[in-house]
Amino acid sequence: MSTDNPATFSGSTRGTVMESDADTTARDIRFEMREALRAISGLERLERCGISVLAGGVTPTLRNGRAGYAGVVTCGSVHVCPCCATSIRRVRQDELDQVGQFWECQSCGLVMMTLTMRHYDRDLLADLEEKQRAAWKAGFGMNAGRQWRQAKKDFGIRGFVRAWEVTHGENGWHCHYHVLLFLARPLAAGRVEELQHLVFEVWSEALVKVGARMPVEVSEKDGKPVGVKIDAPDRGESGQMARYLMKNQDGKTRWGVAAELTRQDVKQGQGGHRTPFQIARDAIAGDARSVELWREFVVTATGVRSLYWSNGLRKLLREMGFELDERNDNEVAADEAADGKPIACIPAATWYRHIARQKGRALALLKAAEKGGTRAVRALIESWGLIWGADVTEPEKLPADGTLPTAAEVLRRAARMDLAARAEVWRRGFALAEGAVIKARAEHFAAHPDAPEYTARADAMKQAAVDRDAQLDIEDQEHDELAAARAEFVRRRKLVAVAHADETTAAFDRLRNPDRPVTPKVSLRKRRKPTAVPAPRLTPPADAASETCRRCGRALAPALQPYGQHVGDCTRN
Repeated sequence: MSTDNPATFSGSTRGTVMESDADTTARDIRFEMREALRAISGLERLERCGISVLAGGVTPTLRNGRAGYAGVVTCGSVHVCPCCATSIRRVRQDELDQVGQFWECQSCGLVMMTLTMRHYDRDLLADLEEKQRAAWKAGFGMNAGRQWRQAKKDFGIRGFVRAWEVTHGENGWHCHYHVLLFLARPLAAGRVEELQHLVFEVWSEALVKVGARMPVEVSEKDGKPVGVKIDAPDRGESGQMARYLMKNQDGKTRWGVAAELTRQDVKQGQGGHRTPFQIARDAIAGDARSVELWREFVVTATGVRSLYWSNGLRKLLREMGFELDERNDNEVAADEAADGKPIACIPAATWYRHIARQKGRALALLKAAEKGGTRAVRALIESWGLIWGADVTEPEKLPADGTLPTAAEVLRRAARMDLAARAEVWRRGFALAEGAVIKARAEHFAAHPDAPEYTARADAMKQAAVDRDAQLDIEDQEHDELAAARAEFVRRRKLVAVAHADETTAAFDRLRNPDRPVTPKVSLRKRRKPTAVPAPRLTPPADAASETCRRCGRALAPALQPYGQHVGDCTRN
């Protein structure tokens, strides 16, 4: 891979192209669309996007003929918010365009890999997305098998950028990945089909492994690839696709590889398929089925990464001399709104009461700023019955570092402040009530110290202290007994372990030396029977001899005559 090209590229520079009338019209449509989606999406951060104030006031700004707002919340939702999605996807598209050009200038190769999966109308989007993500991990991600790891070496794959895209058609949700592979060298024409067949084997095996349906490799109708499709750009096209990626944006703009990866906000579905924002437009128009589909998409897409860079690729590009844009989506959306020359400063009270909650006024203020700057904004403000210099003031300087909190941070901050305020109210109320009760009890005790209730309470406390001491003594005794029992258990277990080790050693020794005589040993596991001890012989007294029993008077056997009596109690017989 060559890195000697002196050309320098940067993906972090912001464009300075003047906005056209078409762009301004599209911006107006997105504003109206966002306002309508707040009511049907059920997403809290979308409801606050473009409305909630960050730090005391809102500042209309003007940059390159295009107006925006600084000081308002930006949700940074690349899938759901039409305004934030356009800002984020435009920046990502510009960055990928420059990355593609830079990579090609290093005599390296690029290919586009499209991965699809079979689906039906009964399938839920959440289930499809979960299986799609699991199949990627099993086939190409952290759990990839030997086949794909070897393919990365054979084809010189240095990294990838993966984009998630979804449409809806007659057969339900259609989830697919667009993956831009970065190769160490351009891929020869004859090896494209080889890579495509190999990727299909890996992808189909991964889908079946996670419980998805087996994809179709080639269409029976036209013989075109279905499950996996690999497209290679022509040399010199700077990353633009010459075949599959030749799509139109509003019938005018040529479609490039970067747009295919990022610009889902302006893409139009094909073959009866609708993109999420087309579904959103139909939902706004009142279509009940589209409302259900849009809400399902919002729930599933929230949290899904629209663009994913493989580990190590961004580091490799930086080492090669390419400057990447390190901002996240929230920062991109906030920067797009904050950049520009301040036009006015609108306090939060004025913003909420007279502009944000009044339909169409926020957009009308932007149009006035683009048309005539501060003078037009002042005229519009005064036409609404507001006073310039009181309700709306001259512009203030924006924060020097340009950092603005995201919608999620603002929501968390508002929730914490709300909880803190409620807790303080309850705390003060409890303190007042408790203080009054304690004061009354203290006054009563000072006047009647020997009252029966106080005496009984003191006796109860003394008895409780005695009982507590007795219980502690019992617990200490139980603890000592338990410690002694534990120590005895450990001692006996050590003895058993030593005996077991000796037996094991002896057993192995017998196996190694079968001819050696075995000396029997006593085992601790099986105790030997004790040997019977004979009773001691008693010597009879010298004067006890008699032929008859001294107790009963009957005759004695010769063996008992030296003792002079029967054995046992002979008087009962």
